[in-house]
Amino acid sequence: MDILTLWNTLLVHPVMNVTLFAYSIIHDFGLAIVLVTITIRLALYPLYVTQIRSQRAMQEVAPAMEELKKKYGKDRQRFSQEQMKLYSERGVNPAAGCLPLVLQMPLLIALYNSLLQLGCGLGPPPGNLCPGLTHDMVESFRYAFISNPIPPDGSLETTAHWLPWITEGLQHPDPFFILPVLAGAVQLIASVMAMPVKQVQSGDTAQRMTQSMAYTFPLITVVIGARFPAGLTLYWITTTMFQIVQQYFVSGWGQLPKYLPFLRGIPTPADRELHRREQAAIAEARKDMKDKDKEDADDREPAPTASGASNGGRRRGRRRGKR
Repeated sequence: MDILTLWNTLLVHPVMNVTLFAYSIIHDFGLAIVLVTITIRLALYPLYVTQIRSQRAMQEVAPAMEELKKKYGKDRQRFSQEQMKLYSERGVNPAAGCLPLVLQMPLLIALYNSLLQLGCGLGPPPGNLCPGLTHDMVESFRYAFISNPIPPDGSLETTAHWLPWITEGLQHPDPFFILPVLAGAVQLIASVMAMPVKQVQSGDTAQRMTQSMAYTFPLITVVIGARFPAGLTLYWITTTMFQIVQQYFVSGWGQLPKYLPFLRGIPTPADRELHRREQAAIAEARKDMKDKDKEDADDREPAPTASGASNGGRRRGRRRGKR
């Protein structure tokens, strides 16, 4: 079995079967892509929650990291040791934020391949002809428990009835660039929401690059979406909107109220969780202060001296003599 066959067997054909299964239920190729996207996001939901919480934890330790850089910036080995110690104390795992992206990229490529194969058949189209997936082609990779939604004398209809301007099918780019612009807009919202509310003022190059990418990545999304199949852009819009809803519940609005002030009056579940954590931290700090004050009071209390103990013994002896 060669690499291409293995790739199709493990990723492309499963994505195609799931898409065809959704298509057989709702009979709309665009809605089928949306349904498949939501299914993928739900499957990866725990990993994405871990990613968002890891990003938030990294943002919370950023001030402490700046102090370490000022203190041990010239000693790389000592800085690395203190950095790992800080991560261990705060329960931060920097690698946790990378796993969802690593898992999503193969799925994204598999969806791209499946869109081309679903729209233009399993082989390369001759010239500009795009015959579409036929009944017999589906039979070559269809799972037994999934019915064939394509009639024997027809081909797969790859248009979306609710996207009337895309007439050639979702395997082609959006001719009016509506979906790419929408993809860039929702990506900008997600990027701004992912930025911490309190920015750490520093000259860190990595941090400046992260902030810059938050605004340049939406532009890149528009450019890529204009050249790639509209179905892939639809996937990106759906997955980014899912991410926005997820960030609303897990990490809040981020810096979005900076540009949309009316959002400041709308609390999020993440705000309530942050308030609870802050109150717990304040209570713990007060307890630590009370314990420290008690220890200081014990240290200030004078200890009995040897002469005092001796005089006390003499006085007790005199009392015994009098008796």
